[in-house]
Amino acid sequence: MLNSFEKNSFLKIVNNLIANKKDTEEIDKILDNSINLKNYDSVQIAQVFYLLESDFAEYIKADFSKACSQLDLLIDLISRDGNGIMKQEWFSRLYESELEKVTHTINGFQADLENEKSDIPPERKRDYRIYLECVKMAYHNDAVNNSDLKITSDEQSILDTLAGLLELSQEEKVLIKYNVYLFVCRQLTMLFLT
Repeated sequence: MLNSFEKNSFLKIVNNLIANKKDTEEIDKILDNSINLKNYDSVQIAQVFYLLESDFAEYIKADFSKACSQLDLLIDLISRDGNGIMKQEWFSRLYESELEKVTHTINGFQADLENEKSDIPPERKRDYRIYLECVKMAYHNDAVNNSDLKITSDEQSILDTLAGLLELSQEEKVLIKYNVYLFVCRQLTMLFLT
């Protein structure tokens, strides 16, 4: 069951999908040529949703690709709770623990990148550094325009292409992105403390 905030967000997404759809003949039969889903009951909304299910899935995938890398951590934690009974306090403790582990891994990874005698082959270090610098640029270029620091969908698609060409695994990509986010968080913390 959705609360009103969730329902409104869902309906807004579905309305946008309808507005951007070229062939709406089947949808028009259900909705009588009115796009505003708020005026319809849940059965009609469900019928429209089934017609737009693949479009909705694509929208969600695109939206998730824009999300912060912490989403990977959240999904991992939530997927472990198969029964869906985890309490907020327990989830919070697990999240903090996982974040600590990731931070430790990132610190080790950063040390290996900086250490000339690390076990990472020089060619792979070069690949990691290229991707790292590109993620930093995608993240920090918004500061020039005094905008929120984020990676746009265009930038993310370029980073995904680059990661594919460098043959980076999903784990390597996430580790490098967390490296950048952790660096930014440390910088912000130092700004607030001074």
